[in-house]
Amino acid sequence: MLDEAGELLQRRLSFAEFLAKLPPKDRVNAERRVLALEASAAPGLAELWRRLACALMTLSPHAAKLVGKQTVQFYVADGKYRMQVFALEDLQDGNITVYCPDILTDAVEAGLLVRPEHAATGSYGIVGSGDALRIDALDRDSENLVAHFKDMVGWNRTAVRITLPPSASPRQVAAAELVCAIAALRFAPPAAPTTPGGTGQGTPAKNRAAADAPPLPPPPPPPPRRR
Repeated sequence: MLDEAGELLQRRLSFAEFLAKLPPKDRVNAERRVLALEASAAPGLAELWRRLACALMTLSPHAAKLVGKQTVQFYVADGKYRMQVFALEDLQDGNITVYCPDILTDAVEAGLLVRPEHAATGSYGIVGSGDALRIDALDRDSENLVAHFKDMVGWNRTAVRITLPPSASPRQVAAAELVCAIAALRFAPPAAPTTPGGTGQGTPAKNRAAADAPPLPPPPPPPPRRR
């Protein structure tokens, strides 16, 4: 599962590509958000915000929308509608928070995270390192359900909030992205099936041969009618 999730981020969008997917007004606000973070007391947050924005847009490329100046919502196609699957939040408290579907059980079983000894702490260990991620579970009964992630809970949906500090280590950032990528496995389009000896598009070789065969000659003209 971790390999599959990691593959979703192999070709991540650049920040310029992220901006290009936004409506003009949101594009301006996103650029201003980065400039404000670069001028803050923790300029490293600007690079963290850019990286996470690009990762989330890579995993949910259908659409994104800025809510105010501090939050981005990310969507996937859902039939003729769209469904919110991620949110990126900067509350100007020195942290960056990411919201994604609750797939903590998958992340633990895949060997990415270790559950905390005391669930109330919300501190999930990262396998293979001494780092941990602050992760809070959310549902429709959680307090302070604000607009930018409210649609991610309810209707049998639950979500998690991942909090990254300005000093987040590369392992913490990578683990947060992988949690989101594991969630994206549930709504990423499946790869086109391939058939041994086929064209790589799921077409059997015999069908390809039939398609490449020369056309049949036209039928002979009908005999003349007797008068």
